[in-house]
Amino acid sequence: MSRRDREPPGTRRTNAAHSRADSRDSTRIIVAGPNAVEAALNASKGTAIAAVHRVYLEDPSGPRPRGLAQMARTKGIPVSSMGKGECDRLADARCQGIAAEVVYAYAELETLLARDGLLLFLDGIADPHNLGAVLRTAEAAGALGAVLPERRSAQVNATVMRVSAGAAVYLPVARVNNIVRSIQAAKEAGFWILGLDCEGERLLPRGGSGEDPRLGVKVGLILGGEGEGMHRLVAENCDEIHRLPMRGRVESLNASVAAAVAIYRLLDGDLYRAGRRG
Repeated sequence: MSRRDREPPGTRRTNAAHSRADSRDSTRIIVAGPNAVEAALNASKGTAIAAVHRVYLEDPSGPRPRGLAQMARTKGIPVSSMGKGECDRLADARCQGIAAEVVYAYAELETLLARDGLLLFLDGIADPHNLGAVLRTAEAAGALGAVLPERRSAQVNATVMRVSAGAAVYLPVARVNNIVRSIQAAKEAGFWILGLDCEGERLLPRGGSGEDPRLGVKVGLILGGEGEGMHRLVAENCDEIHRLPMRGRVESLNASVAAAVAIYRLLDGDLYRAGRRG
């Protein structure tokens, strides 16, 4: 395999025309770790994975790598052997000796706004570990999707994929030029926009509890970045700003932890209906 084959493609945009007809905003990334690679290989048309170009394995003798190699070859995807530690260097993330080069396609904002559910607006979450954790929780809880800005924010990459345990394959994520205009478009589409801030005037309502009758089928939750919180213009476009209940001496939570509590609080009524997981 040539050096060019081994080098990660970074965040180059691609039209993915050679694999599937797909006009979405796309970028080539390295997917790191067995769970994320398996999710990418199992991804169906319409998910975030527009194509899988190659699978990389450091030790193809174990049962998990063998299974992934067989799955890839069945789909006509090349499998390359790598030296110890090369997958980590390729992805710039811990891979457990397993990685894949994929075309990741961001969702269209208009498609998300046409649906019902809880839509997350991530206002400047810079740490890819936090972004991956938020996406994992959102997908597990049944959120509609997430929206993140193209600048001053972590993007979906190898670390996000690994931390999300493949959830980023299934949860639609839209990438936008202007998060404020996207929030305004969501309000026009009928979303009730809630900001989360430790100094919010009211506690975040619980879904299904009747605490707030406005908590309907279209809800947008804005989560600010680590340390800075929501930007001023973003906060000004919230319908209301809420806080989480804090009874101890610690004044704030990690961004991904706060997101997890808020997501489950808002979706509480949906999560525990008959017929849902849980």
